[in-house]
Amino acid sequence: MNKRLYYAILSAVLLGVECCIGAFAHGWIRGYFGDVLVMPLLFCLVRVLFPKALPRTMPLLICGVGFVAEITQYFRLYEVLGFEKGSLGAVILGTDFSWNDLLCYMAGTVLIYLGTAIENAVSKTVTVKM
Repeated sequence: MNKRLYYAILSAVLLGVECCIGAFAHGWIRGYFGDVLVMPLLFCLVRVLFPKALPRTMPLLICGVGFVAEITQYFRLYEVLGFEKGSLGAVILGTDFSWNDLLCYMAGTVLIYLGTAIENAVSKTVTVKM
């Protein structure tokens, strides 16, 4: 299957799961699992746009972006930029720093590496059998 199509479908599935988590989930699923899945979602979206770009280091770069976003929350960037809590700008940037979010981003990055390892193993098996 075309890599872009594969990652586009996976992105749509992960986005659907994230939306369901945001709309219906409570407790640890909303607080942690959603943050873990953000990393694979971003990875898949990047792979749709750039299917061959830095496949081994891309997960770390995406995790770094998550860390930067979380650090901006620590320094309350939304306030510095003049957004009020609850506004669209504040929601996009985030308002609440959490060490747990950083751990979730790392767990999501590990998930990406596991997923790509499984994908590579399956594609090698399929190629050998053909």
